[in-house]
Amino acid sequence: MLEVKNLYAGYGNMKIIHDISMKVNYGETVSLLGANGAGKTTLVAAISRLIKTNSGKIIFDGTDITDYSSDKATELGIIQVPEGRKLFSKMTVKENLEMGAYSKRARKDRKKNLEYVYSLFPELINMEKKPAGNLSGGQQQMVAIGRGLMANPKILILDEPSIGLSPIMTENVFEIINSIKKTGVSVLISEQNIEDVLSLADRAYVIQQGSVVLEGTAEEIKNDNNVRKAYLGM
Repeated sequence: MLEVKNLYAGYGNMKIIHDISMKVNYGETVSLLGANGAGKTTLVAAISRLIKTNSGKIIFDGTDITDYSSDKATELGIIQVPEGRKLFSKMTVKENLEMGAYSKRARKDRKKNLEYVYSLFPELINMEKKPAGNLSGGQQQMVAIGRGLMANPKILILDEPSIGLSPIMTENVFEIINSIKKTGVSVLISEQNIEDVLSLADRAYVIQQGSVVLEGTAEEIKNDNNVRKAYLGM
């Protein structure tokens, strides 16, 4: 489904990621692990076509999308839930959710997808007329994930979904991600909450200083004490 080949990318003249190759198969959940500043956010931004690449290729569903715009990538079903949520704080919860369905491929399913989002996050039903900025951090993350689902993702990219959340809300968010996974949507998660994300993922890539230093099944990485100490600080 998604394949990244020998990718270099960054901001301006500053290269952040170096010669990264990775893939996500259909229906698979893959995690990107690494410390803050390792290059995870830059990688997902490049995949989502939010930043340009210096060299390398990004292939999605057999199509080379390396030079695509973010809008064109969205139309194909590459949907990112950004770090920090980035909601429209003065707009209502429902308006924020509906913003996710602006693309042509998602517009026709807006009603069905809204019902699906509310089934995952029933507490949002009573909040749909509230400004998103008035919600707690955990509730805002629900809206952000819901907005991503409104876009009919083929692959849902989650950048640090647990950041700033309480342990209880973090557990809830990962339960929801597991529910999404069971629907067959491919999921790519950039995350520092290693224990929780490895219990959810099928495979993982460990990124250090902008390069992939290790890859394997989530179980292999989770159970390898040397790996945990050397690369994950555990």
